[in-house]
Amino acid sequence: MTTSDLPLFGDHAQPDHKLLSQWNQCKAKHPQLLPEMARIARELQAMGRERYSINGLFEILRWETRHTTGDHGLKMNNNHRAFAARELMADYPDLDGFFKLRRQFPRGGNPDQIH
Repeated sequence: MTTSDLPLFGDHAQPDHKLLSQWNQCKAKHPQLLPEMARIARELQAMGRERYSINGLFEILRWETRHTTGDHGLKMNNNHRAFAARELMADYPDLDGFFKLRRQFPRGGNPDQIH
């Protein structure tokens, strides 16, 4: 399964989904987010990791940015983790397959509520 087979990418992407919209706002506010996550993932690959948790990447990035943000680190909603994993693997071919993905479906038949 590639990222283009998943409903949130390729021709299936629907920008009107609330979480996807929030994710896009987060990326616009923090343009360094994906490049920094890719940097960390590549460091883990260089240490021999073939896979890693996107949850772990979020926490590492929060830890690394705690001094520059003046508080508890970069503010990222945990609900955006799935979007981050998919986008990292789509945008950085060397990270394809680095994160385990689950297929996402609308909750309760509501196409605007992806989980």
